[in-house]
Amino acid sequence: MFNIILITPEKNHLHEEQILHALVRAYGITVHVRKPDFTEEEYKSYLRSNAGILSHIVIHEHHNLAKEFFLKGIHLKEADRNSVTEIQKDVKIISTSFHNIEDVQHNSHAFEYVFYSPLFKSISKENYGTDINEDQLNSTITELKKHTNIPVIGLGGINEENIVWVKNSGFDGAALLGAVWEREDPVAAFGKVVRVK
Repeated sequence: MFNIILITPEKNHLHEEQILHALVRAYGITVHVRKPDFTEEEYKSYLRSNAGILSHIVIHEHHNLAKEFFLKGIHLKEADRNSVTEIQKDVKIISTSFHNIEDVQHNSHAFEYVFYSPLFKSISKENYGTDINEDQLNSTITELKKHTNIPVIGLGGINEENIVWVKNSGFDGAALLGAVWEREDPVAAFGKVVRVK
C-alpha cells in the first residue's frame, strides 16, 4: 500500500487545526508535526488543541511529549540517531530522514519507515532540491532497496504532477508539505494529490 503522510508547516497555518482534523477524518493519515521554533510549552498547547487526532501524530521536536500525550511516535533528526536506543526506552520511534544512500547503508535501527529526500525541487523551501527524471527516480529507489527493507517514503517537491512517478518507481509512500500548505485550499489540494493513480 502506498502511504501518504502530511508534514505540518514550520509556522502555523491560519486554519491548521481544522485542516488537520478534516484530513485525518477523511483519510486516516499520519501527521508529522515539525515546529523547530516551538518551545516545549508551545508544543504542549499545539498538542492540546489537536487532542482529537493525537494517535495520528508523530513529533519532530520535544520527544518527551510523545509519552505524555500518547502520540503515535517520534521522528529522529540525523543528529539524534546516535541516541536512538536510549530514546527508544521511553517512546515509540517511528521514523528518521536520510539524504544519501550511504547513510541508509549504515543504518542498523528498525524504524517503521524512513524519509528519503529531496526527490524534486522543494515547493516550500527556496533553492532546495533538484529535479530528477523518472529513470533517476527508479534507480534511486532500486539502490535504496538494496540496503534496507524498511519502507522508504519519498519527500521533497512531491505534488499532483509527479506523485505518479514516485508511486510507479517503487517508493512505499510520499510525504507532502508545500503541495498542501502552499495552496489556497489545503484540504482540496491534499485530495487532488491522493486521487492521482
